[in-house]
Amino acid sequence: MKLKKRTVLVLGSALLTSSLLSACSDNNGSNGSSGNDSKSSNDSAAQSTANNQTTNDAAAEPKVNEFGWTVPDNTITIDYYSADKDNPDKVATKLKAIHDYVLEKFNVDVKKTQYDVDGKEKLNLMLASSDYPGVISSIDSDTLDKWRTQEKLIDLAPLVDKYGPNIKKELGEKYNSYLDKDGKLWGLPRGWGYLPIPDFSAHIRWDWYQEMGSPKIETPDDYYNVLKQMVAAHPKSAQGGKTYAISWNDQVNINYVLGIWGLKDGYKEDADHNLTHWLNTSEGLEAVKYYNRFYREGLMDPDSFLNKYDDWKLKFSNEQIIGHIGPWWQSWNAGHEVWKTTMKGWTDNQRYVQIGLKAPEAEAAYLSPKDTTGWNYTVITDKEKHPEDVIKFLDFEMTPIGTRLFGWGIPNLPESVWNYESGGKWSFNDAQKQKLFAGTFEYDKVDELTGGNQIWLDHPQGLMSDDNKSTAWYDQNFNAEDKWKSLMNDNLKDTIYDNTARRIVFTADNPLTIVNQQIDDLIKTGFAKAVMSKTEQGAADIFNDMRDKAMKLGLKDIEAFRTQEYKNNLAKLQ
Repeated sequence: MKLKKRTVLVLGSALLTSSLLSACSDNNGSNGSSGNDSKSSNDSAAQSTANNQTTNDAAAEPKVNEFGWTVPDNTITIDYYSADKDNPDKVATKLKAIHDYVLEKFNVDVKKTQYDVDGKEKLNLMLASSDYPGVISSIDSDTLDKWRTQEKLIDLAPLVDKYGPNIKKELGEKYNSYLDKDGKLWGLPRGWGYLPIPDFSAHIRWDWYQEMGSPKIETPDDYYNVLKQMVAAHPKSAQGGKTYAISWNDQVNINYVLGIWGLKDGYKEDADHNLTHWLNTSEGLEAVKYYNRFYREGLMDPDSFLNKYDDWKLKFSNEQIIGHIGPWWQSWNAGHEVWKTTMKGWTDNQRYVQIGLKAPEAEAAYLSPKDTTGWNYTVITDKEKHPEDVIKFLDFEMTPIGTRLFGWGIPNLPESVWNYESGGKWSFNDAQKQKLFAGTFEYDKVDELTGGNQIWLDHPQGLMSDDNKSTAWYDQNFNAEDKWKSLMNDNLKDTIYDNTARRIVFTADNPLTIVNQQIDDLIKTGFAKAVMSKTEQGAADIFNDMRDKAMKLGLKDIEAFRTQEYKNNLAKLQ
């Protein structure tokens, strides 16, 4: 910049000197200067000025990268906390590559912080101490409302109006549903849209299951009996550790595992859409007794309610866990995706397969609720100094090409899952696709090298708007072509349901909000105690005591509130 200013000054001085000399010659009539010579000098000066102006205009022209992002002159910094619980070291490792790529290509410095603690509790501490960043993601509706009432959040509606055309375009008619009664927007949704793929399921070690003749598994009792036989046949892992029929970790949602007994997200629904909490149902007691049976007979990992995911993954990788009821990807990530690189002579059948279970009396097993509103939100707090820059970045991420970049990660590397050319032309990396089908795709390695889904601030989980078939989950783009994914989806196709209408917000000014939290806390400890009771009667007694305590806290009021809000939502969606 200094060089350009200096050039202008030199040119200006030269022009001024030339003009003065020309004026002197004309006035004195000396040197025999003609009118043509004077015109030539003026034309030359004008051309120099024009050339310099063109150079300045070119320098001022904004740079647009191959993804259509206008690269800012000054680096945009987005410093955010994700309330999703995860290992900080693992998060940092998987973020590095995509961070560096976005900084180079976009001039945006994305800093992400996560902790291996309960996100809701951490957000409460941040709010109490007033120590929080400018952007927060993975904040649920109830917590968002608490921050809003304490005036810690920025209304995003004016910013979206000015800087977020793609946010409005992609959300479409749903956009207004995120506004409050005053037309204010307090957060942008993460993982919104509908993708009819399973989330939760029962799992089984496939090679050992086939070894025993693949007996029929349709009910919880079938599953129990088969797993018990498998433990008897394989009491020790290859590493010498004791094997267990099932085990859980801190990422398993109690409400979802109850879906096997026909409960939707922890509630039973009658024909008139009245909701009853699982503590007030026979199905809830039956589920507790079922899991307690595993524990009493030594078939359940005794650390099931203490396991952090990484510790649990080690047990799984060491072949100690034969079955699992939880997110489908957990047994893949902790099991055969590890074995294929560590187990000598590994075969494709040495894996976990997802199967459907349904209690005989249940209408269906409701294991995978889908809230098209999204999982939670990304918000901008009062600590953010440049909220307009954040919105510009969020606006890009919500576009189909932005979703592909942040969903699938860095393109055009040997390890990339996709290739990209300027102008929006893209294709999948066939080599990686074939590895996915062969079961040799290295998820953790690819995540580290390309950063897929490591920056998920507001892009959708549903189908992308430009082709209505791509999704941010790379490995879910080829389900019909992938043998094992196709088997899983076929086994679990009846376990997926739209749960959008059941999204209930417990606002900060609602007296039931505290009651709801107290009951949740009661269940966290009570469920574990009931399942790990030494006798079936003891499990039933703890269940009944937990129910009675919940009723005293106000469970009936919670049921009534949820029912009315659910019916209101159903009416809006019709």
